[in-house]
Amino acid sequence: MPQVSLLFIDDHVVGPHLQLLRQICEPTSTSRPHVTVRYFERLQIPDEYRDTSVSHIDLMEPGMFRPLPNGFGQPTHVETQTVFIRCRSDDLAPLEHKPDFPGSDFHITVYDGPSQKFARSVLRELQRFRWRLRVRLPSQARLTVKEVKPQNRRRRATEPVYGAEIRELFRSVAQRELNWRYLVELSDRERLRLCRSVLEDLFHPAHDFERVRAQRSRLTKDRTPDSADPELPEVHLTPPELAREITQYVLKSLENTNEPIDFGDPAVGTGAFFSALTQLIPKQRLRSAIGIDINADQVAAARWRWGDKGMRVLKGDYLHMDRLSKRTLVLANPPYLRHQSIPRPYKERLRDRASIRTDIHVSARSGLYVYFLLLSHDWMREGAVAGWLIPGEFMRAAYGSAVRRYLTEKVELLRIHDFGQKVPQFENVTASPVVVVFRKRQPRMDQTVCMTVGGGLTEPHFKEAVSLADLRDAHTWKVPLYRETAAEIAQFRIGDLFTVRRGIATGANSFFIMTRKNARARGIPKSALKPVLPKVRTLSTDIIEAEHDGYPLVSPQLCVLDCDLPEEVIRRRYPRLMDYLNSAKSLGIRNRRLLKDHHPWYKQERRAPPPFLCTYMGRGSDGKPPLRFIWNKSQAIATNTYLLLYPKPTLEKILLHNPAAGAQLFSLLQRAATKGLSQNSRVQAGGLHKIEPGELLNAKLPIPSTFGLEGVEEQLELFR
Repeated sequence: MPQVSLLFIDDHVVGPHLQLLRQICEPTSTSRPHVTVRYFERLQIPDEYRDTSVSHIDLMEPGMFRPLPNGFGQPTHVETQTVFIRCRSDDLAPLEHKPDFPGSDFHITVYDGPSQKFARSVLRELQRFRWRLRVRLPSQARLTVKEVKPQNRRRRATEPVYGAEIRELFRSVAQRELNWRYLVELSDRERLRLCRSVLEDLFHPAHDFERVRAQRSRLTKDRTPDSADPELPEVHLTPPELAREITQYVLKSLENTNEPIDFGDPAVGTGAFFSALTQLIPKQRLRSAIGIDINADQVAAARWRWGDKGMRVLKGDYLHMDRLSKRTLVLANPPYLRHQSIPRPYKERLRDRASIRTDIHVSARSGLYVYFLLLSHDWMREGAVAGWLIPGEFMRAAYGSAVRRYLTEKVELLRIHDFGQKVPQFENVTASPVVVVFRKRQPRMDQTVCMTVGGGLTEPHFKEAVSLADLRDAHTWKVPLYRETAAEIAQFRIGDLFTVRRGIATGANSFFIMTRKNARARGIPKSALKPVLPKVRTLSTDIIEAEHDGYPLVSPQLCVLDCDLPEEVIRRRYPRLMDYLNSAKSLGIRNRRLLKDHHPWYKQERRAPPPFLCTYMGRGSDGKPPLRFIWNKSQAIATNTYLLLYPKPTLEKILLHNPAAGAQLFSLLQRAATKGLSQNSRVQAGGLHKIEPGELLNAKLPIPSTFGLEGVEEQLELFR
């Protein structure tokens, strides 16, 4: 069950007034005035959330927003309008974390209901008064952690229980006894009149509230990114305790512990790293701070929180910003946007910039975080230190070679910590992050790098010192680092024997791939169909036999629509096929990018039936390895959930003249699946293994001396 940490406003003046306002505006509410500090669903609740003492809360200004989902991503039954009092608290700021509402502020809700007209009227009443009140809380004020149940706005309203303070206050402002039925039956006009009376009583000069300085207003415009920019990625805020742990470690890597700090965060979000920094260093040591974000809501939230604490928050695309003053400390959790989601023209500009700036070739398959890391090099002064929280994919993926080269050739790599799979680090995303710490300085060949895994930065489960030379030589990185022996280096690799291609990408599998029965029912001619393998989870065996017509002996038997005839020919010869193709327009798939790349749009990529296949991803179950090889004796091709293995000419001749070699070779591939692929595949969050074509080509093909390929070993030497 999700949990939430709350700060209840339990003083004897403001608390009762705010609760009475809520009861007048929303009589069915049973909520006491409170500030929501954090949601907990996957992460553990740190002790500081239970032990934090809060001395005061500042009520800054009224506001209004219209939320879409509730706090845990579930849609509400009724679209609501929320009127609130925006708050601040120095005691709570280091703990705040609301990943499902990353741009929200601390606030106390006054009205949360369906009427926009009434909500705006309540907001106008609140705006009549001068806020910026400092509310002193009782000395025992602590955060309260409680379970949150899904909202059910349709349930029958029950009469709330009114305390003595609320009853007395209502009697004073309304000149009558507080009665729930009376509140429920009030007209909106009478309700607003009562709200004004409560507010006038709250702001009576006799209360003599302490006032606090006004804050910069939140950003309310310029929320649409340029069309050339990438789509805004999902926001995955850094939990405050994780940001503090990283910041604390990186600060120890600064060579001069007294030198003023010029801080930078290229993807600032709501400022978790800056918050941690302000907790860990004296105020006078922070000389300057710059935070940048492309998301207007995040910029507004960061400005609201930290604009008066010394951080300059800029809205813009950091990846194309120049002339920023150089930093001595960079901390970042950059956005994780996969390469498929980055528009091509924008991606090409990024690749050019990153490749030119670092003199390192950057793969087109690089995620957005790769460009953040590489393009921050020029933002750092010589000797500056950086700490990055990034996906661990770069350690093993082929596209990660650019990052691995950068960390071993352009900077002094100090630490890599892999959190591992078992303990989640984020609240609203399943990820497998690593922390990378480095100094902007040319590396020394005799240096070592601290590599750790599991636990935290301070107390990892495993630790080793790895030489820079070993890191440079390693094709992929893992903790502990795998070092090939001379015998392993001499072993065959799959790339010695096969070429590897991805399966076809149709762009609309639900339209192009169908069962043979459905294809017949739609009148699609056999000449426009090709057999295709189903997903691996439906296969009962790893050896696919063939029927007399070449279709695989599996269930379900699938085929893919693949035709290169012009439309006018199809219309004349195969009218029912033309009717089916015309239905694609109403289904909204004709404008998909992949279909635009096909000519004609219903023609698939060219693939010959592969004799062997490897699954592209998997977790493994029932004793089977996560990644499996399939021996395909049919004429079926496969989609891009498989990698297709085609024997090189010499191996093809061996298989043709020695039928027994096929079974022996498949046995070798299965052996590689259980032993060799683990060193080449990468493990993502949740234990999902993935392997790219380049990684599969480099996987070892173990051929033991006792295996007995009946002379095939000698013939394989021809590949050398």
